[in-house]
Amino acid sequence: MKMFYDELLFQTDKRPWVGELPQTSSNDFQFAIMGDRTGFAIEGKFEEALGLVKNMNPDFIVAVGDLIEGYWQQAEGAHREWDELEAHIKSTGLPFLPIAGNHDYSSVVMKQVWQERKGMDYYAFRYGKVLFLALNTEEPQQSLSPELELAFRETEILSKREPEKAEEVIQALLSNISKQQAQDPSSYQPKPCIGEQQFAFIEKILNEHQDVDWTFVMTHRPIWKTDGTVYERLVQALNSRPYTMLAGHFHKLEVEKKAGNQHIQMGRTGANKHKTGLDEFHHFIWVAVKNGFPSFTAIKLEGTLQLN
Repeated sequence: MKMFYDELLFQTDKRPWVGELPQTSSNDFQFAIMGDRTGFAIEGKFEEALGLVKNMNPDFIVAVGDLIEGYWQQAEGAHREWDELEAHIKSTGLPFLPIAGNHDYSSVVMKQVWQERKGMDYYAFRYGKVLFLALNTEEPQQSLSPELELAFRETEILSKREPEKAEEVIQALLSNISKQQAQDPSSYQPKPCIGEQQFAFIEKILNEHQDVDWTFVMTHRPIWKTDGTVYERLVQALNSRPYTMLAGHFHKLEVEKKAGNQHIQMGRTGANKHKTGLDEFHHFIWVAVKNGFPSFTAIKLEGTLQLN
């Protein structure tokens, strides 16, 4: 298992991934990408997708973040959510490699829980001649006020108790959050941040693995939409190598090419809709890598959709 992380920064035996990547001498393999499970999870949907993925038997699974509801100010709630989720993940018997999303890493408490359970919040791995960068766009943390945390928990309960009203109560919460941000914009920094330490790691790994056929850059927030400065710096570091960027966050599947490279924004794998009237399906993406080059198919929980 060729895993890489910042050994000086992360002096821990904890790891964010579940399971071990199988050994490979081939440059042909398959993996699945899971989209946002939260917020607010529709009970059983993510687990349904895990079952389908398990039956397809990929070499491993990657997830683009927002795996738990999060936004806890007390660690017990976060640990309970991770315990429940990781039991489902382990039941697949497949290696599972997550990225930190805003729900997973949203406050000082959530960051501490992540580090306690998983150690590092960004890392890289290599499989055959393909390099994967699993990056963290959730610095600095954005805590909810005590009032909004209460509203968040109430929304979580109501969306599960009365799923037909989920869109209505979620919109009310998002409106509430927007009002608070408007009243105190200095307390909220919506742009993702990849700091200097993380960029130093990115540049080191890219420099050490110039021989790969393909590079996957995995973030929670689609930085090509949310932070032009970070995106341009990352593209410069990639230095014209073939790559695919993968992200989530907005609960809508979108695929676009920029400078000849695919940028895939995952939709939902279990999460509720966050936009009124958005008719978006639950899915995961199946990636088949052959001779070092990937092809992508969106697997709807009700069917398939070819992306190439």
